[in-house]
Order: sequence, then C-alpha cells, then structure tokens
Amino acid sequence: MTQSWLIGRRGQALAVGVALLTVLMIWLGAVDPLWSWYGDRNDLLEQRRALLQRMQVLAASLPAWRAASADKRDEGEAATSMLPGATDSVAAADLQERVQKMATAAGVNLTAVETLPAETTAGRWHKVSLRISLTAAWSVLTDLMRTIEQSPTRILIDDVHFRSPVAVARPVALPIQASMVLSGFRPAGSGT
Repeated sequence: MTQSWLIGRRGQALAVGVALLTVLMIWLGAVDPLWSWYGDRNDLLEQRRALLQRMQVLAASLPAWRAASADKRDEGEAATSMLPGATDSVAAADLQERVQKMATAAGVNLTAVETLPAETTAGRWHKVSLRISLTAAWSVLTDLMRTIEQSPTRILIDDVHFRSPVAVARPVALPIQASMVLSGFRPAGSGT
C-alpha cells in the first residue's frame, strides 16, 4: 500500500507534474537564456547596421563639409577671430569698443577700463589686454561673461575678482563689484 500513489490517477498526475516541472526547468535554464541572448545580439546587430548607415552618409558628405570649411577660412575666419588693427593701440581700442558694446547690451556700465601693455606670444601673436571694472547683479555678470566668451572675436577672460559690499542671506539681487582682464590677439606684423 505504500507505493499505491505511484499507480492510478495519482501516479499519472504526479508523472505529468514532474514532466511539466522538467520542461519548465529546461526552459528557464537553457532555452530562455539562449532566446534572450539571441534577441540581444539581434538588437546589437541592428544598432550597428544603423550606425554603419549613418557613418556612410556622413563619410559621403565629408568632402562637401571640407570644401565649405576651406571656403569659410578663405573668406576671413581668421579676421573675425583675431583683433583687427595694424598696431597694438588700434587693436586695444577695437577690443575696448567691442567690450563696451557687449556691456551696454547686457545692461552694465563699465566703471573703469585700463589698457595693459601688449605682449608678444611665441613671436607670432600680440596679446592685447584690458582690465575692466564694473558693478552689477550676479546674473548680469554671468550673462556678460558668457557673451564675451561666445564672441566671434576670441576674447579670453582672466584674473577675475568679485567683491560684494554687503554680506546678506540673499546676495543674488545685490550688486557685485567685479574686475577682470580681457585679452585678445592680433597677428604680429610690422606695427607694435
């Protein structure tokens, strides 16, 4: 009587249950991981095909981009990124005028502008610098510095100092005194 559960309806149900459990274990242990691996590899292959197609389109357009870039350089890109002027004093005046326009556009009045002595860098460039001072709210100062940084003429910002006349809990709205050195470059030529 102890083995009566192996025969009859109970035995058949047990055999079907063990068979289903074995199939489930084989599915979860071998088939499902292989199926997932195949799907992942297929997705990776599709991504690489799309990347290859995009790269081929970019490679085909490369000669046109190079030609456009060469045309832009020929049209005077260097002239816009460098300060104009045959002498350092003319370049400094141009730099001062550009900075004044940017400050006015940002809603700031410059309190002081000092032209610093020009430096020759590596014999090829003259570095023309201005020290400016101004008082404005923090958001206006950051907007002005961003405008200077994004200028088509390359202007470097250096030696920045901030000073707040009053220390309070909400200094964002209060004016901040700032001074900084702005530098631009012009090609070294016959003038100084």
